[in-house]
Amino acid sequence: MSRPIDADDLALMAAGFEAAMAGASDSREAEQSIHELGWADLLDAAPARGAAMAFGALGATGSAAGLLDDVVARALGIGVSLQTCVVLPAPHQAGPPARRRNEMGGGLVVNGLVSARAESATAAVVAIADEDGGGFARVDASSLRRPAAGGVDPQNAYRRVSMEVPADAVTPLKTEAAWESAVTAARAALACQLIAGARWMLAQARQHALDRVQFGRPVASFQSIRHKLAESLVQIEGAASVAEACWRDPDLLLAGLAKALAGQAALTAAAHAQQVLAGIGFTAEHRFHLRLKQVLVIDTLFGSARSLPAEIGRDLLIRGTAPRLIQL
Repeated sequence: MSRPIDADDLALMAAGFEAAMAGASDSREAEQSIHELGWADLLDAAPARGAAMAFGALGATGSAAGLLDDVVARALGIGVSLQTCVVLPAPHQAGPPARRRNEMGGGLVVNGLVSARAESATAAVVAIADEDGGGFARVDASSLRRPAAGGVDPQNAYRRVSMEVPADAVTPLKTEAAWESAVTAARAALACQLIAGARWMLAQARQHALDRVQFGRPVASFQSIRHKLAESLVQIEGAASVAEACWRDPDLLLAGLAKALAGQAALTAAAHAQQVLAGIGFTAEHRFHLRLKQVLVIDTLFGSARSLPAEIGRDLLIRGTAPRLIQL
């Protein structure tokens, strides 16, 4: 029996992951390095804690490595491999991204997102919504490839897929897992990425406020600047406490709350950091604009800070009660 992964092991792996992400020239090289460091084994041994650590590294470094494919695939009981990508829901959505054509023996109508891994993978997994409760299928990844269109994120980590896949390119995939488990795992992981990204932006704004001098004193001494930084920190820490509770005890409702709070915290930190950084935050030489664009994209995956509160509210109405998610 293998030894359980403890905090020291995770800290060492986190340092290795961050170094691999920071040193990689592109997302494909980063993914290859992370898999060589034992990413697949980590997901099997500690799926929630491992994903939290790895996605924290993604947020800290700004890497575009497509680890979300692996988290979703693992939650669905499918082997984690660089040759397998996953069709993700459309922006702000969390439902299965495909439906069957009405005609007998028809293919699939797909409306979702794929990561950059789709360009090199051999197979893609897609969740299907239908009257029978849905299902899963494996399709040829080459059928999803299209020229990348320009978007908000210059790294093109994710791109939109809206197309029909012919029946002869679709293979039914049997798994005992439910799509709900994949949504829970994805939201918990993405919350950690957003929180780490928000911490990076806050750190940049704080350092700039300490270094920048106006009227003979650092702008960090101005009350308005302190308020912006403090508000960002409060939202980040609040979201982090929910995200930690989520990876300790994964739950769909808690994961949705963690993702919503993390998205809002990241957007707040981005807005305040832009104001504190002022003109330098708009320049191509500063990395803030890249992180801002990345946060805007990540926030939309599997539900956003804008769409998730309504989804959570509907769920609570159906339940008829509001469970205590965290013991205070």
